[in-house]
Amino acid sequence: MGNAAASRLRGFGLLAAAATALLAGCQPVRPEAACLVDGPEALLPAKVLDVRPGMTREALERLMGEPDYSPAEGQYYFSTGGDCPLGIDGHEAPCGLVASFGPEEDADGARLPGRLESCWWGAIGE
Repeated sequence: MGNAAASRLRGFGLLAAAATALLAGCQPVRPEAACLVDGPEALLPAKVLDVRPGMTREALERLMGEPDYSPAEGQYYFSTGGDCPLGIDGHEAPCGLVASFGPEEDADGARLPGRLESCWWGAIGE
């Protein structure tokens, strides 16, 4: 490759990098989800992006509404609508948020409302 061709390639690379940087600046900034997201982004409700570890159950319910189901103490399911793929031959299940709260106690050993420890959004299926 001659010097002229190498120079054109470098110039093209710089132009492509500059265009990419400019286009990236035009894209809306989307905050990272604090919950694991395992479903189609098109069905992900924006409010799920506001769920954060350390939230109280009351704060989560203000955001998501009443839980639809609680299979165990400290774990709550919130349906968010739509059908998410299960990854098994095209099977689907309702999309939702699963939130797990850890127990807390005060200095005297009395139970206090726990804080959100982990959460994920995706197919809530059998």
